[in-house]
Amino acid sequence: MHIIEVIFIAILCIGIVSLTAGVLLMLVYFGLKVISAKGSGKDLIEKVFSLGYYVMHVAMLIFLLGLAGLAVCMAIEGLRKGEYKLRFSRTGGGYTRISWAERPIRFAFQTIAHIGFSSWLIYFWVRQIQSFSKKKISRSRKQ
Repeated sequence: MHIIEVIFIAILCIGIVSLTAGVLLMLVYFGLKVISAKGSGKDLIEKVFSLGYYVMHVAMLIFLLGLAGLAVCMAIEGLRKGEYKLRFSRTGGGYTRISWAERPIRFAFQTIAHIGFSSWLIYFWVRQIQSFSKKKISRSRKQ
């Protein structure tokens, strides 16, 4: 495993941990909302909701960035070796080898799929950041 792959796996793990933290904050928010009486601690409840929302949003972006990076790493590794070695079974089945020499159309499709998937994830990531920053700017103007 190369250092770049390890970095992207670490990013994925950070994203998963952050998503879990965001979900826990949302659960705390819903618990406080149900338990609290009307009006008591409303600021605290809203702060917990905002924090949970932002943590989940940022965690999703981190996770998607890590996933896109791993897809690019897989495409680069496949191009470098001239073959893709994929495993489709979780029970320990064998590998499926797709090589340029034996199956060039499938190899090209696999390369395009990896690069296309990562490009789409990065595009989605950028759109989410733009949407997030527009919401933040419009909120700051209202206040």
